[in-house]
Order: sequence, then C-alpha cells, then structure tokens
Amino acid sequence: MKPFTLALAAPVLAGLALAACAASQAQTADGASATTASAADAEPLHVRQVMQQQINPAILGVWEVGNNAMNEEGGIDPALMDEAKWTSLNDAATRLAGAAQAMAAAQVIRAAHPDNTGVAEGEITMAKVQQLIDADPAGFRQLAAEQAVHAEQLAAAAAARDAVKAGPLVAEMDGVCEGCHTRYWYAE
Repeated sequence: MKPFTLALAAPVLAGLALAACAASQAQTADGASATTASAADAEPLHVRQVMQQQINPAILGVWEVGNNAMNEEGGIDPALMDEAKWTSLNDAATRLAGAAQAMAAAQVIRAAHPDNTGVAEGEITMAKVQQLIDADPAGFRQLAAEQAVHAEQLAAAAAARDAVKAGPLVAEMDGVCEGCHTRYWYAE
C-alpha cells in the first residue's frame, strides 16, 4: 500500500477541532424533515482536519489488519485473522465510512482551517486545493460518497468475517483514496 496518506497526517495532528457538518432540520406541515440552513449558514467542513483526525487513522487501521493478514494472492488469509482483528477491521472501516459520509454531505467544503494551512516545500498549497475543490465540489462529494460505500462494504464483510469479500475491498482501498487525492490534493 502507498504511504501517501501519512503525509497528510504529519502536520498538526494534535489539537485540531473538526467542524460539525450538519444542516439544521425543520418539520414541514406533513411532518417530513426539510433542510432550513443555507450554505452560508452551514459550518464548513475542513477536509485536512477530517483527513488528519479521522480518515488517516481509520485507513491505517484498515491497512494494519489487511497487510498483516494478506495471503500470497493479495487477499485476506482467514487463518491469519482472529476475533480481535475482525473487530478492528470492522471498527476502522466503520469510522472511515462515517468520515467519508460527512465529507459527502458537507454543504461548505474548506481545504483546511486557517490555522492549518502550512505545507512543506514542494507540497501543494491549501489555496490550490481549495481552488480544485471549488472548481468541482460535486465531484469531491461524489468521490467521498464512493469512499463511504466502499468502506461500508468492507465493514459489512468484516462483520460477517468474510475474508473472500474483505480481501479485495482492502486491496482496492488505496485506489479509492488515490482517486480523490490525485484530483483534489495532488493534482498537477
């Protein structure tokens, strides 16, 4: 697996608060829920913080289990899995799905909180990341939704202790992550 997500985790992991990403709900006359907050009223979702605090720890948890239980064909060897590993894989995939769902549902997307914009020499600036997100926020949300679905499928396979289904899902996770990173984070 590629370690590129570790680069996102490095800067300022501790002490960052993740902005809540939920629109207020109101009841319509028929009792249905309706969103009442406009995008201007919504709390922004700061992608870098979500990556640092939620996505990276979750994906590292997925890879920790998956890489250590890999068979010669690149799948998960059930003989290398025990109850604790299945539980850990399920937990990591569930956390990953939740974070990806929050990104997919965000009304206001910010690349980074103003206090977390520093990058190393040669890295893409957060201003450039913001430009890329602003150019195609629907695409960003779609990729986040796809990651959520993929992680949900992995969580379900882990809950079922299904190595045949879980193995390819773990193996494909790098590509799922990279699809968004190459488009919004490391675009050339």
